[in-house]
This record gives sequence, structure tokens and C-alpha cells, in this order.
Amino acid sequence: MSTRAARHPSVRTPSGLFASASFAIMVGGWVAFAVALVASQQTLDDVWTSVRDLPLVVEGVVWLLGFPFLVGLAIWQASWDEAVRLTVIAMLAVAYTYMFVPRVRKR
Repeated sequence: MSTRAARHPSVRTPSGLFASASFAIMVGGWVAFAVALVASQQTLDDVWTSVRDLPLVVEGVVWLLGFPFLVGLAIWQASWDEAVRLTVIAMLAVAYTYMFVPRVRKR
């Protein structure tokens, strides 16, 4: 086996495919969040209002599926100084993205 194959999870395995897809979703979600933050903050407000207006059970499912992004939205809706909110959201995005980086399982 080559050293390259030993260091990176194979996308051909189901777990490697899931890890890569999860990482892509995480990166894509944070990129979309950043674009909305720059281009249309009203969109973030509308998403927050829409989620809050859902029936409680459905809102719980949405929180479960989109937890890191909804935490980012909750932070954005907080009354903190804008620089603090942006810093905390950036730290959250980096932390969650790092957690989803595909890795090789240690045996």
C-alpha cells in the first residue's frame, strides 16, 4: 500500500464516502452562512424566524440536523457586539469544520 493511501481515508469505502460527504456538507454550510452574512443578513434573520415558527417537534428535528449552523444563527441573533458575534461564529465554524475533517481510523 502506498503512503498516500495509508494517510487518507479511501473515498471508495462507505465510511470514507460518508466522512467526505459530511465534511463537504459542513464546509458548504459554513460557506453559505458566510455568503449570507456578507450579502444578505436579512436572509439569516428570515431563516431564524422560519425555524422558530415551526411546530416544536419539527423545530427539534431541524435543530438536530442543522445544529452547528443554528447555533451560529442563534449567536448572530444575540444582542452582543457585532465583532464578538463574528468572532464566536468564526471560531464555531472552524471548530466544527475541523471535527469533520476525514481521518484514517486507527486500529
